This record gives sequence, structure tokens and C-alpha cells, in this order.
Amino acid sequence: MQTRHVGNNWVTLLCLAVLFLFSCSISMMTARGNGSTPGFLVLGTLITGGVSAFWWRRHPSWWVAPRNHYYYLAGGTLAGVILSAMIPFLNGAGPWFVLGAALATYGYFERLRLLVTVGGAVAFTGFLAMVIQVDVWGGALQLISAGILAFAANKLYVLRNGRRREVQDSDPSFIGSFQEYDEEERVGF
Repeated sequence: MQTRHVGNNWVTLLCLAVLFLFSCSISMMTARGNGSTPGFLVLGTLITGGVSAFWWRRHPSWWVAPRNHYYYLAGGTLAGVILSAMIPFLNGAGPWFVLGAALATYGYFERLRLLVTVGGAVAFTGFLAMVIQVDVWGGALQLISAGILAFAANKLYVLRNGRRREVQDSDPSFIGSFQEYDEEERVGF
């Protein structure tokens, strides 16, 4: 039996964080850090969608909203990412904004404020990258988006799997030694 848990979304957020991290590095190396890597964001979105679909097939999320809503969201996100990559005056940050808005919408469908907040933050940084057309700022904003997504992925992972417990430190010389009691002595509690 498969269990459904909202914390299973951590893999998708981690893939998006890696996508933005690679996009930042490509932007810094080829486009002077202005954040305009729409072709890579389109290709990365397709890869992230494939990895997420495979992951969700094995580890489903809550899926609170009607199933058709998720299909419309996936189709609209794909169309929005592809079409906004072709618009020249968006400074190449159109797919970035669409991904953030889609993540916020998905969080609304799943009834999880963390995903709504993270999606809104990613969309806002994408909007800033569209408006601010200065070298290095786009790469810095992509790095901020990657950090936000990685933080949220960690929160969802902890929500799903729990926090690791610290190991109890013990004295190695204690192992194998036991305190001996005298049988005639009275035990005091």
C-alpha cells in the first residue's frame, strides 16, 4: 500500500534548487550573470518534470485538489515556460517567473503554506530579474532562489522522515563492566 504524504515533494524542490544552481553558473559563465538562461530553464524544467513524475509515481503526495487541476497546472506550466522563453523583453527570466508561480499554485492545491511561500519568493526573484537588467544581479537572484528551494526541500524532508536523533555518548570503558552489589547489603532506593 502506498502512503500519501505532502513531504514527498522534497525531491521536486531539490531538483528545482539544482536547476537554479546550474542556471546561475551558466549565467555567470556565458551571460555575465544577468540571469538570462531561458533555454536551459526550459530544458531543465522538462528534466525536473520527468524526475518528479517518476518520484511521485512511487511516492505520491496528498493530491487534495481534483486530479484535473494538476493536469491543467502541468500543461499550463509547460506552455508558460516555453512561451515566456521566447519573449525577448523579459530578459530571459520569464520561465523563472512561471516556475515560481506554478509552485505557488501547486502549494495552494496541496494546502501547504510552505510551498505557496516558496513559490511566491521564487516568482518574486524572477520578477526582479526581469526588471533589473544589471550584470551579476540575475545570477545572485538565481542563487537566492536556489537557496530558498533547498531550504524548503530540507523542511519537507524533515517533515516526511523526521529529524535525526543525536547518538548518546557513552564511555567506552563502561562496556562490559558492571557494578557488583553485595547480596547481604540492603538496597536503598
